[in-house]
Amino acid sequence: MSTGADALPVPQAPAAERRERRPLLLIVLFVLCGLLIGGAMVWDASDATFTATTSSGGSSWNAGTVSLSDDDQSSAMFQLTNLIPGSTGSRCVVVTYDGSVAADVRLYTTAASYTGTLGTYLDLVVEEGTGGSFAGGCGAFVPTGTLYTGTLAGFAAGATNFGNGLGSFAPAGAGDTAVYRFTYTLQDDNAAQGRSGGIGFTWEARNR
Repeated sequence: MSTGADALPVPQAPAAERRERRPLLLIVLFVLCGLLIGGAMVWDASDATFTATTSSGGSSWNAGTVSLSDDDQSSAMFQLTNLIPGSTGSRCVVVTYDGSVAADVRLYTTAASYTGTLGTYLDLVVEEGTGGSFAGGCGAFVPTGTLYTGTLAGFAAGATNFGNGLGSFAPAGAGDTAVYRFTYTLQDDNAAQGRSGGIGFTWEARNR
């Protein structure tokens, strides 16, 4: 290891040169400090902005309903035997709308529900109105319109779906009712002897 006497002297820049370097070094330091401070200011400026929002209340959807019921408790309107020419009778049915939206109601039958051959000789009148019921009879029935007059066979052929169904019942909401009176009469025609027939009636509601 070299002793202090043997160590070579470190070259030193002349004093004048060192004095010239000091201002340059200070300028560089000032520039660097300026850049750092400027960058911090830009960062703060970019992070500080004006904001505003607006929003609507929570949306929700609820589908309406279309529903019908009647007071016959799924019982047949007529179950008659041994009719003779001129035999007649009536039955009333109350139809109640249970839906939540306005609807139109139509009365019709289906091909599957019409049976037999007596329908050609059985006259049928269907009326719409108020008063009366399935269990209470038609004594209080007040007609507001006649929907059909003809034979049972004609009804089965002409009113087969909602599109060609019959009726003017147009409920606006739940609880609206209409009463339908069905009146049959067997024609005085010997060709009806021994024949039988049947039919089912359907009410359908569709929203307006």
